Amino acid sequence: MKRVTLAFCWLFLVSGCSTLNGSVPFRYVPSLSTIQQNNAVLGMEKFVDSRPAEDKEITKGIPDIDEKVTAKVLEDFRSTGMFAGVDFPARRDKDDLIVKGAIKRFYWKTKHNPIKFIPIIQLLLLLGITSYNIEAVVELKVQILDARTGAVLSEYDRTSTKTDSATLYDIKSGESGSELAEAFREVVKQIKDGMAGDIKNGKLGIR
Repeated sequence: MKRVTLAFCWLFLVSGCSTLNGSVPFRYVPSLSTIQQNNAVLGMEKFVDSRPAEDKEITKGIPDIDEKVTAKVLEDFRSTGMFAGVDFPARRDKDDLIVKGAIKRFYWKTKHNPIKFIPIIQLLLLLGITSYNIEAVVELKVQILDARTGAVLSEYDRTSTKTDSATLYDIKSGESGSELAEAFREVVKQIKDGMAGDIKNGKLGIR
């Protein structure tokens, strides 16, 4: 009985699910581009947060997501070197192309294994079965406009979902949110790949 009591105490201490670390999703390393730099200068506007209410509620611990997403995409675009320059905020009198973006999905959540709430049966968690599952989803919509005319030259709506699971023995404290970072990085990479293709086929022309 003493051993069972100690086991319950240990489960109580370690079986709680991880909490999203708000800085982790914005620390990913941008992917590189093999396309040769062109002479266009991009002007980026702040992304609009158009997520559903559920996404906003789940990630309410991350303030100013629109600003953080914009800053990371700006960093990513600049580090890629696809363009001669990337301005923020956009300067329509000097930039060649304007980037307008919307955050359609951006969330990270955990789902408990129901057995962790059932006395005695929850001891099965000690065998290393899944304690909770993780799901992260990012969807961004980006439009590339002609800075002079305002015409939409290209549009990209990309999404990525990353999932993972954790047991009592592999819960990572302080770094929760890597799945969201991976999904975010993948979406921006998909957008950049789309832009690279449009540059090659002449769709993203310079005035």
